[in-house]
Amino acid sequence: MRITTNHLHAVFRLALCVALATVSNAVLSQSLRTDQDLGAQWRVNSTARLMAGLAPWHPAHLEFARTDAWKEHSAAMQRAWSELSANRVKPMSVWRDTAISPACPVGKTLLYPFSGPDFFNAYWLFPDCETFVMFGLEHIGDVPNIEGMNERQVTRLMTDVRAATSDLFDRNYFITENMARQLRTPQLGGVVPLLAIEMAIAGMDILRIVPYDVGRGPAVPAAAADAVSQNADTPPEGAVRPRPLRQLKGVSIEFRAGESAKLKRLIYFSVDATDHGLARYPQFVAFLRSLGPTTTLLKSASYLLHSRNFRQLRKTVLDVSGYLVQDDSGVPYGMLASGGWEIRLHGTYAVPIPPFQRAFQPALASAYKAQHPDPLPFSFGYNFHDQRDERSHMIIGIRTHRQQTAAATPERQASSRAKAKTRQRGGA
Repeated sequence: MRITTNHLHAVFRLALCVALATVSNAVLSQSLRTDQDLGAQWRVNSTARLMAGLAPWHPAHLEFARTDAWKEHSAAMQRAWSELSANRVKPMSVWRDTAISPACPVGKTLLYPFSGPDFFNAYWLFPDCETFVMFGLEHIGDVPNIEGMNERQVTRLMTDVRAATSDLFDRNYFITENMARQLRTPQLGGVVPLLAIEMAIAGMDILRIVPYDVGRGPAVPAAAADAVSQNADTPPEGAVRPRPLRQLKGVSIEFRAGESAKLKRLIYFSVDATDHGLARYPQFVAFLRSLGPTTTLLKSASYLLHSRNFRQLRKTVLDVSGYLVQDDSGVPYGMLASGGWEIRLHGTYAVPIPPFQRAFQPALASAYKAQHPDPLPFSFGYNFHDQRDERSHMIIGIRTHRQQTAAATPERQASSRAKAKTRQRGGA
């Protein structure tokens, strides 16, 4: 038989497929554990793409991508993403560059309390930040092992993905009660799958997913640890601390944008952030304090920081934040105004949606009436019905020099007092 160039190409493709399949079998049960594990990187990114409705890369996923069920899923996800990109991402990006900054406004870390798996808003508002620290009640979970599923299970996974992402696509926020059901199905568990989907849609490559232990993370400054002990509510001697709603767990996802060499990291914690919950985990508060000064995002936060049950977290957020972007569900406006923050208002403020009407802030309404800012060109927060709705709003708080002095650590304040006494005695 005469061997042609086409024959040689066919043999080469067959050999390549065999080699890829061998790698595939070796990583079927692996999670992504090291940035040197190229097979695991390949599997995880391909899984994220498959769930996001994008063409997968892994040979074991190609068969699923040929099914009618996946093609229907892909069309639905791409349609939802197209609408989100046109109506929110693009206008948000243009607005951000003029109203906020194309760079990370303060520091290199974005702090996003009560985020759930909302990577979209964090990244599209602050794409230049290098570290994204997010936390909520939602469990961490893991990337689904699609290779271990049959076609019926994969079809069910795709249905679960569309249900779990529908609130973000439709409303631009996740609903806690819905996530409690949507992120605990036999196929889809925790926030990691949704974070991976959002990263795939945003064009990110995931390099590594590993557990993150605050006890093994960055060293905590002594001043930060002192601040925790001073600010935490200490129960009477012998009293039993209440059990938190969640055991503190963390995960770190290292990623980069396409071919960029710039490494970024998302750290997500599943944690009970009430005062009672944080009393069990002072190392978590110390970790948050070690991040400052941060750029901080608060949106669709169920007005939790208005509650007396979140005093410690509220104080921590105010202390570490150098630049705060939020809707009215974040830090109460009166605390920012009385605290000397420079405040910029955008959009239109209205009475909060049910069941949060009692969180209406008359002082904020008066400030909006006085400033009369332009409407936001994209939806943000709870007050949103459809694309014609102009009730979305944003509050930007910028820490002033006076606040920076007031927020100095106890050690620095003590040092300043000691130096002042030395000068009074005629010392250097």
